[in-house]
Amino acid sequence: MCRWITVMSAKDMSLSDVVLAPPNSLVQLSRDASIHPGFGSDNNHITNGDGFGIGWYHSNTTTIPRYPSLNNENIEGHANIYAAVFKDTAPAWNNQNLREICVATRSHAILAHVRAASRFAGVTQENCHPFKCGRLLFCHNGRIDKFPNIRRKLMDRLTDTAFHYVSGTTDSECLFALILTFLEEDGKSADNEKPKNQDAPFGHSRLVQAIKKTYLCIEKLVKEAIESGKMKNYSFSTMNFSLTDGVTAVVTRFCDKSPDVLPPSLYFAYGNAKELVAEITSKNPEEYVMNLKKAKNQGTDSETCAESDSEPEDPANDNNDKDSMLSISLIDAASSIIPGGGLPVIDGIDINNLAELPDDFTYDELPIALMLREALPGLIYRDVNPREAAFVVASNPLTKTHSWNPMPRNSIMWITRGHMPELRLLRSKKPFNESIVGKHTILLQSSCRM
Repeated sequence: MCRWITVMSAKDMSLSDVVLAPPNSLVQLSRDASIHPGFGSDNNHITNGDGFGIGWYHSNTTTIPRYPSLNNENIEGHANIYAAVFKDTAPAWNNQNLREICVATRSHAILAHVRAASRFAGVTQENCHPFKCGRLLFCHNGRIDKFPNIRRKLMDRLTDTAFHYVSGTTDSECLFALILTFLEEDGKSADNEKPKNQDAPFGHSRLVQAIKKTYLCIEKLVKEAIESGKMKNYSFSTMNFSLTDGVTAVVTRFCDKSPDVLPPSLYFAYGNAKELVAEITSKNPEEYVMNLKKAKNQGTDSETCAESDSEPEDPANDNNDKDSMLSISLIDAASSIIPGGGLPVIDGIDINNLAELPDDFTYDELPIALMLREALPGLIYRDVNPREAAFVVASNPLTKTHSWNPMPRNSIMWITRGHMPELRLLRSKKPFNESIVGKHTILLQSSCRM
């Protein structure tokens, strides 16, 4: 079990804004991650001192035409967006280099992770998150129960490129390799580019489908191992993912035995980037929020809805705006009406070739509209200008202010720069009476077990 923070912002922010400055910063989460309101202690590890990693994006050009990285990726000598990572096995609270890098570096996309190692994976730099492939960064909070019993079968499922990418011993890196496999096989890249060589953003649709196919593949491997007698006393697996290409971020909160076993905690916040950063980095966030609310009531703040001159990258928007405009509120992550939380029953389809499955085959997605969720004081989500906004997802809320929304269990979220975040519940096929629920969006009406 680990803790992670993901940021996608329209404006660059300092890495220190999430790693060092907040009351519940990444460094604090490495020491004490006990603050997770609304969630119990199950699957939420308190101390995470077995290494750390931070990933970010930049557009620096190299003076060397071709520079081979540790993962044999080639960085061309022209302006583009690149992922960078810094990882170490020391605890995050005891690494001066982490502080120096965070204070000196700014980025619009950040992925930070502190690790609590599982017993099957040693404390090495190769096992620290985030994992990088080309412009993709990935991290995982959770575990695959009795992973050694399915590791060989999982590795057999990988493409050659993804297989050679794995250099550590964690289940997390193998899960990332599965995602890379499904991206490589989906047939949607230009000129059949492999993920590590793709310069263009992937778009949220490809990333979401690769994650859902990964969940399905893990359940299939676990089921086969149990039926063959190779895996006994299996309990549960948890997979809170964060995957980003620097333009789109996709995050999940998931357990294969939900609702009987709940996934690790996860929270999200969305609002004007300048004000959200000021809130989480304030010495007294509660007082800052109170003063901001007073200022808005007096009409003294006019920057929240300012227009931006830049056009966001959005290669595969997939009707983000249309779905976002549904004006039904989510009332406190009420996913109790999702029965079971398991994978869909599959009849008459060859699930050995998951890459060939239609996009709507794996988990059905139940849209949850966020338009009426409260953002910063005096604003709801639909009042926030996406081109001036920041989206932060964290295993624990970074402050004790109201901005943090608990993410429903067995759900998936994504955001593309310049657009509103999207939230979907992952459900088995047809678990609802559609004459009551409808086909597109649901109004959740009660709080529930998270």
